[in-house]
Amino acid sequence: MDLPDTLVMVSIAMMLAFIASKLKIAGFFAWFTFGIAWLLKVPYYLSIGDYYNVVVLSLAFAFFLAVAIRIIRTDKLDVFIDVTSFSAVAALVYFTFALTPLGNMLIHAVATQTALVGSTLGFGMVSDGEMLFANSKRVEIILACTGIESMALFTGATLGIKAEWRRKVKAFLISVPVIYILNILRNVFVMASYAYSWFGENSFYIAHHVISKFLATIALILISLAVFRFLPELEELIFSLKDSMVGR
Repeated sequence: MDLPDTLVMVSIAMMLAFIASKLKIAGFFAWFTFGIAWLLKVPYYLSIGDYYNVVVLSLAFAFFLAVAIRIIRTDKLDVFIDVTSFSAVAALVYFTFALTPLGNMLIHAVATQTALVGSTLGFGMVSDGEMLFANSKRVEIILACTGIESMALFTGATLGIKAEWRRKVKAFLISVPVIYILNILRNVFVMASYAYSWFGENSFYIAHHVISKFLATIALILISLAVFRFLPELEELIFSLKDSMVGR
């Protein structure tokens, strides 16, 4: 386990302590530590030229730090406790895969299914463990290629919020499985683009770091809007958090 993962585990423990005790200091350290953990991932994404994730992680750190500071300053903790609750669920889901053999199982499943869909669509893809092959080129599927971050987030947002269980399950079903399927199609697109040089010598970079990031952002926005229809409580919580952050 590297330092960022260790810090996230610490932050999860502090989140649970904050939920149980409602102590401001626990909430502050939970979110401050969580922010530092994501900030420490920035050098990796810089090293691979993934500037989209560099921006996302930097903004996430700024937001988590602002949440930590606001928890100390506010006298209204209910909104922050509710947000911390579904955030803890999301983090626990993610690290169940990141730190156990379930992660490798998910990687192999995604690689196999990507190759199956890619081959069915005529791109001649095959998989071997975590590796994808097509047209004499290969790509390694890692945990980030499985969509687990987004799936964990929506698992927490749909199942970790206070609402009727039937609506929570419906919101889960229109988000997490859809993300999984769209991610398989994304992997097929990236592999085919790279294998057959659809965008020239920078095909992998353009397909993976530009086009896929843009389409994923649009897809997550649309999925969020669909989830809000089943869980208006989630939308209300987000607006309540916004108001709490600006001191209303």
